[in-house]
Amino acid sequence: MARTDVAPARRRRRVIRLEQSAPRQQPPRRRRGYTVRFDIGGVTGHLTTNAYPDGKLGELWVHVDGQGTPISGFLASLSTAVSLGLQHGVPLETYVARYAGMRFDPSGPVADPDIGYAHSLPDYVFRRLALDYLDPATCTDLGITPPRSPDRAESAVQNTRWEHLSDKSQADLGHPT
Repeated sequence: MARTDVAPARRRRRVIRLEQSAPRQQPPRRRRGYTVRFDIGGVTGHLTTNAYPDGKLGELWVHVDGQGTPISGFLASLSTAVSLGLQHGVPLETYVARYAGMRFDPSGPVADPDIGYAHSLPDYVFRRLALDYLDPATCTDLGITPPRSPDRAESAVQNTRWEHLSDKSQADLGHPT
């Protein structure tokens, strides 16, 4: 028989205090960015980026079709963690060095001519970010081959960057959604 006269045990919560070496640089209310649609091994989705006024990457979001799937949750968590890191001063190069080249399913050919084949979703995302936000020398140092024609790559990035608006506003302005 269970005792009912015993007070419930209280858990002691351990508080962890972190020293912040770099304050968070909040992105401005109105941002410049782009959205890229991808299909890797049958998983389709969108990579959306937003940049600071100086052109530096400030946040990213990766959405895959099929809400509630484990891969969707994983990518949402990864996107949030990377965005917070970027806003606290972690260089994009650090993330690219860690995640580009990861190999796990889904993998396969992609329609993006600059990438060709993705070994995993993070591999595609971080190689795409490197090509769009890092200079060609840094990409080469990280083992990522920049596009053969720098003019073509720059014009592609410039043509795809536009202010992040709601889907209705994008449609009204003639932007693809």
